[in-house]
Amino acid sequence: MAKVVQYKPDPSRKLGFRKVGKDRRGPDGQLDLFAQKGELEERKLIRYIDPFEKGLSVDGRNDEVAEKLYLEAIEQGISVADAYCNLGIIYARKGLTTKAINHFTNALKEDPRHTEGHYNLANMYYDAGNYSLAEMHYQLALEMDGGFSEIYFNLALTLVCLDHKTAAIKNLQRYLEIAEDEQKPQAVHLLNMLELSSE
Repeated sequence: MAKVVQYKPDPSRKLGFRKVGKDRRGPDGQLDLFAQKGELEERKLIRYIDPFEKGLSVDGRNDEVAEKLYLEAIEQGISVADAYCNLGIIYARKGLTTKAINHFTNALKEDPRHTEGHYNLANMYYDAGNYSLAEMHYQLALEMDGGFSEIYFNLALTLVCLDHKTAAIKNLQRYLEIAEDEQKPQAVHLLNMLELSSE
């Protein structure tokens, strides 16, 4: 009989938030690789004066300015869901949990299929210990972006907390197949512990 190894979730291991960046922009979230030269020049001009882009350029370095610019983008109707999502991250970094959750929820009101909104909201619920809601939002994010490796890792941690070891193992294995980051050693360690405890 194998020795049962108890795993106590370590919330500090959870991968962080995902900010919405420039490459997600566009009405359908797709980059237009076939734009004409004049259109590209016009987009550069728009990008230069776009408050969302300006906010993105200072986000993480000057959150107060970024916050004002994201709010301006929302008022102007520019990248509204993305701006709400990035505001949520700013508030989460400040420890303003209620405001962060509110802004992630507003992002989802604007765009119910906003991957980062679901992912970041799931992170907030995970941190609050509400693993059922965290699981639901991670699953929704996966439905929209199955190539986003961090979701698999965080979903696996959530499933461990819910005592769904088999599903956690499956998600860790998928994470290890597609991930390209430094979290892989932690995932391998967790996977080994789960496999040992399942024997």
